[in-house]
Amino acid sequence: MADKLFELLKEVAVKANSSTSPCNWLFGTVTSVGPLKIKINNLITIDEPFLVLSHLVKDHYVDMTVSMQTENDKFLIKDHTHPYEDTQPNGQPVIKNTQTTPDLDVTHKHEIKHTIKVLQHYGLKVGEKVMLIQKAGAKTYYVLDRIEPPICSGEWL
Repeated sequence: MADKLFELLKEVAVKANSSTSPCNWLFGTVTSVGPLKIKINNLITIDEPFLVLSHLVKDHYVDMTVSMQTENDKFLIKDHTHPYEDTQPNGQPVIKNTQTTPDLDVTHKHEIKHTIKVLQHYGLKVGEKVMLIQKAGAKTYYVLDRIEPPICSGEWL
């Protein structure tokens, strides 16, 4: 991905010396995602083979470091007891309760610290507006970014 972008930018820079317009900035709307199609105007729709996507407009993985503590374990109760069965000296069963533990620490927490691989769902969706760069004199378009924040469909907890 980075190699393609570098080559594209290198070609644009080389042609900039001989051209007053080394590239065109275009704006379009995603009309299809499988295959990807972006409509520039009523006459021009760009198909997937001519599109180079930045990481800002496609699903990709990132490493994320999580560092936090759980909340207090509020389910712990100092006066908590359990019934159990014991035997009297004469062999007869008797039901007793465990003793309460007033010194029980009910502020128990767990620290969570870890680096995880997370999938970011940045793939384009139908209706999103995007910014493109057209390589001068070519039919290659670099889809740089969205104009507005991504359309989200997941659940927020």
